[in-house]
Parts: sequence; C-alpha cells; structure tokens
Amino acid sequence: MYEDYKGKFLKIILALVDITLVYGGFIVTNWVLQHLSIQNMESISNYSSLMLLAASSVFVFYLYDLYADWRRKSIQHLVYSIVLSMAAFTGIEVVISIWALNLTFKPSFIFAAFLIQTALLTCTRVCIWNINKKLNGKKKVYIIGDDSNAGMNIAEKFLNHHKGWFEILGFIPLTKKSQIYDYVTKCDLFLLSPTIRMENKEEIVRFCIKHGKEILLVPQYFELSVLGGNTQQIDDMLVISITPPRLSVVQQIYKRMFDLVISLIVLVITSPFLLVLFLLIPLTSKGPAVYKQERIGLNGNPYWVYKFRSMIQDAENKTGPVLATVKDPRITLIGRLIRAVRLDELPQLFNVLKGDMSLVGPRPEREHFINQFKQLLPEYSYRLTVKPGITGLAQVLANYTTPVEDKLRIDLLYVRNCSLLLDLKILLQTIRVVLQPEQAQGVKETNIHNQKLLKKLKQNKVINH
Repeated sequence: MYEDYKGKFLKIILALVDITLVYGGFIVTNWVLQHLSIQNMESISNYSSLMLLAASSVFVFYLYDLYADWRRKSIQHLVYSIVLSMAAFTGIEVVISIWALNLTFKPSFIFAAFLIQTALLTCTRVCIWNINKKLNGKKKVYIIGDDSNAGMNIAEKFLNHHKGWFEILGFIPLTKKSQIYDYVTKCDLFLLSPTIRMENKEEIVRFCIKHGKEILLVPQYFELSVLGGNTQQIDDMLVISITPPRLSVVQQIYKRMFDLVISLIVLVITSPFLLVLFLLIPLTSKGPAVYKQERIGLNGNPYWVYKFRSMIQDAENKTGPVLATVKDPRITLIGRLIRAVRLDELPQLFNVLKGDMSLVGPRPEREHFINQFKQLLPEYSYRLTVKPGITGLAQVLANYTTPVEDKLRIDLLYVRNCSLLLDLKILLQTIRVVLQPEQAQGVKETNIHNQKLLKKLKQNKVINH
C-alpha cells in the first residue's frame, strides 16, 4: 500500500516537472526567436492558454508510458519515447494553430519549441534515469531453478538485458535450497525459475521476505489471472474474484468504432506505399504482390489474412508450415525491407475493416502451430477470447525472437486488461518499435564475455565468490 502511494506521488511530481519544462520551453522559444527578430510576441500573448496546452502534454506522455517504472529499462527506449511523444504533442500544436483563434503558432515557433522542449525533457529524464541506475543498478542476483538448463536460459536473458542493472553471482539448484541462507548476505535479490513447484516457491519467497531480499518471479499463467482479479469480502472472509476474460458489449462497440476510424485514416495516409508495393513486388520477384493465408481468429474461427508477399512464391511447398528464421533464404530483398518496418502487414487493415481482426490484439497464428503450442501450453487457447491484432502488447514489449511461452504471458496480460486506452497506448508505442529495427532482428550471437559467464554458470563455478 505504501509503495502504491509513493509511486503515485512520484508520478505526480514528475508530471508537474514535465508541465514546467514544456511551458518553460515555450517561454524560452519565444525569447530566443524575439531576440533573433523571428517571432512576433502577439502570437503567444495568451499565457494561460499556453499553460493549459503544456498541461495537456502529460496525457501524451502517459500514452508513451513515460510515467511507468523506468527502473531496469534501457536509456535508448526512454529517448525514443520522449522524442516520439514530443512529435505527437507538436502535431497537437499544429492542429491548434490551424483551428484555435486565441493561440496561433508560426511554423518557426513550432519547430524551435519542439527542439528546445525535447532537449529539456531528454536532459531531465536522462539525469533522473542515471540517478536511478546509480541507486538501483548493479544488483547482485542468484538464480534458483530445478536444473542448470533453466538457470542458463534465465541467465542469458539477464546478460542480454540492458547493461549495468544486474550482476549474476550464480545458479543455485533447488536441491540446495536449504543452503540459500549461505547466499543471502552476498546478493541483493533472487530470481525464481518458472518451473519451480508452488510449495517450493512459497517456502523460498517466505525466506526471502524474512531476510529483506527482493524476489523476481516469472509468473505462471494462472497467476496472471490472479493479478487481474478483484478483492472482495464474503462475511469476514477475503476472496479474490477472477472472471473469464471478455469484453462487455459497450467495450466491443467502442473497440469496433476505434478500429474502423483509425484503419480508414491509416489507409488514406499509407495509400502511396500500398500502391508502390503493389506494383514493385511482382516486378522484383515472381508471384502476386498480395497473398492470403488461413489464420485462426476469435473463438477459434478461421479466416484469410492478407499480407504483402515478402518471400518467394510457394515458399512452403517443400518444407510445409515453418516459422521464418534469421537470414531466411526464402525472404526476398524487398521482403527484408518491408518486414523490417512492418509494411508487409498493411493489407491487414482490410481484415480489420471486414471485422476479422482488430488493430490491437494477440498476433494471429496458423492452426498448425496453434495445435503444437497447445500441447505444450494448454493456456494458449485463451488468446482466442479476443480478436487477433495487427499489433499487440507482445510486439511492443517483446522481440521477434522471444520464445512463445514468454509472448503468451504478455498476450494473456493484454487479454486480462484489454481497454480502449491500452489499445491507443500500444498503437502509439508500435511506432517506436518500427523505428527500432533491433527489436525485429533475430537472435544475436552471444559475445565472448557472456559465453564465458554462461560456461562458468553451467559448471556451477560462479556460485562461490
């Protein structure tokens, strides 16, 4: 409870700082342009309206998750989000400049304000991020798991994570859980493998809480449902209400209207790209520009999804259904370009207009792969309780090569928390993902330093320092 109030208080302080910086950016811009004899003072003489405009920036920043917990996230992600949120806010300024009578901006003012405000916000947030990293970085971690293979997989994720936040001390097999006390004084936190049985997990969590140590848990799928539950009271008994994930009729109507309006707008804006690709793809490789493929949609119903062809024609004739791999030889030259910036997905806007898909939702998959995933992950079918989407929470938070079980956790988190506001946030943050090509790249080779650490970890030589 205290942490919740503390977090909300810090977010309010941060929002006030942002408003001050945006408003101050307007004032500085006006002063600079006046001294350069470029800006006329009369154009921003209404300072109360200017303050209201600055305050509205908080909503844009919220949509780009700038008030989320940025601990343990990358500084590149932060800078991308600031620049994109300021670009969106500048777009609002342009609209206001066209339609508002009492607050008109010249193009020179809008451009200069964008540069100054972005610089002020970036410098401030980067300073806060660095202070946060100084205070909360270099946490010493022990991984607890059933076997070294599970520990290796988790360790690799830590090593691939943004540098400076964690330092792996070693792996503790579950068979040695009685010796965890020997490691408590050496580390800051423990991470528990998702394969640990519940009774062992409870015992370790109780032990860590008793000794004031942070615990990182990879949630089981049913635990994600508990996170979305509501606490209730039956007589003097506390219970958690977990309802099946479904949208209300009103939510379905809002989501459908949102899909139709945004899809039509995006189709109009991207129509030149659609036309160019429709002509270019057949000229550079044999076959049609657009192909259709059967996917499984809402409630397990099949439908035809449309995509720009990024592979050679009949790419799966010899292999059957297989997932694309890194440097897949079946992908054409044009295909690599359009896949990198997601332009191959544009024809799916017509699927959205037809009602087969939504703009935001779990990515659709083929029945062949769904049947395979269900055998390993029975909860996979829960993804089908909402319409599949062109983009989704897993596409924003994960990478192209993220394992299916980890993507499923993120998809189920979306299913439990689906809302119009969340859809808007995901759509806007998808722009950042498109502009960060590394998020769409395949598995990177593990560097030599990481290979040595993983080798030591596998041999249990990192445990005793």
